[in-house]
Amino acid sequence: MDLIAEKKKTYYDVEKLLADKPDARYYFLLSGRSRGKTYGVLRRSVRDHNDGLGLFAYVRRYDEEIKGKNIQELFSPQNIDELTEGKYNKIAFWRGFFYLEKWVYDEELGQMKREYKNPEPCGVALALNTWERNKGQDIGAAYNGFKNIIFDEAITGMNYLNNEFQTFKQVISSLVRDRYDQDTKIWFLANPLSKWCPYFPNLGITKKMIEKPNQRFEIHYPDTDMTTIFEYIGSPKEENSTPNKVYTTFFAFPNSESKSKSITEGFWELEDSMQLPSQVYKNSEFKKKVKLYFGEQWIKGEIMRYNETGVYYVVWSPSKAPKKGEYYFILNAVPDKYAIIGTNTGHPYAELLNKIMRTNQIYYSDNTVADLFHGFIKESRKIVR
Repeated sequence: MDLIAEKKKTYYDVEKLLADKPDARYYFLLSGRSRGKTYGVLRRSVRDHNDGLGLFAYVRRYDEEIKGKNIQELFSPQNIDELTEGKYNKIAFWRGFFYLEKWVYDEELGQMKREYKNPEPCGVALALNTWERNKGQDIGAAYNGFKNIIFDEAITGMNYLNNEFQTFKQVISSLVRDRYDQDTKIWFLANPLSKWCPYFPNLGITKKMIEKPNQRFEIHYPDTDMTTIFEYIGSPKEENSTPNKVYTTFFAFPNSESKSKSITEGFWELEDSMQLPSQVYKNSEFKKKVKLYFGEQWIKGEIMRYNETGVYYVVWSPSKAPKKGEYYFILNAVPDKYAIIGTNTGHPYAELLNKIMRTNQIYYSDNTVADLFHGFIKESRKIVR
């Protein structure tokens, strides 16, 4: 992995990645927090603009994420003076655009004041849910196009937009227009919040690629020279294998070790799932079984009735593909009478599952299965009947 040390802390080195893999179009960087991936890509974007290579676009999912103090302070960790060779020392955000400015200390006022501002923007901030307001404008036409397009927080543990990947492609199209000969780099930056992400299947990122950190994959596409680099950045190897100080100081809770380590070491940050006591399962009557396909994986749901109370519940666990005649849930329409498209179909299995979900009697064999089921339900609710 490409790492740089700064003040005894190790950060991811975007420059080394670009030196190793300079010809890719897309770069998907997945890691725990505070690994420096956003810092590194933004730093490179400012340097590229200073070299006359084009604007950068900073993209988030929702418009409220590009407002207020957070967006104003996005570049505060950067040494703008160094990146612009002394011409500027600050980046300001105003009405959707980023501008380079030079600030100096005023002896009379006893405070910093702006000496001058570049009237041309160095970058723009966009949100996927409101991008259509600007889609008719060729933002990059007057400013040498876009060199870097950065989608920050590409994975969410909450909800994705309807047809989000299609929306993202439309944003890219709006920004690059017909400047196909410009070496635009498109960045996905993400924390491991959920193993379900609509960008994974569309970009060709497989289950194997997201299994463990410290892996890099090069993805090619048929009949094109377009390439995606996917890298799952792990925790840096500290000298003498000493424990992670952030983890041991703040997050060493015994009952949520894996989730805490997602913050410090890049492991998947999956919600702790509801697991059924084995005694309850042994004292229950099996009623039905249904399978579910999502995120390149099959899971099965056993619908059970607890003998002591008569309560119905479902236990989800990993499974193989269904045999002929077995019902299964899926999101896409397929020519199979046993396929149940989503959970709002009115199918008896769907109605039964919805009824059990309303009583919160859903259990899982592990957190990964829970993550898949929750992802399926979120996407299923978007299906319009």
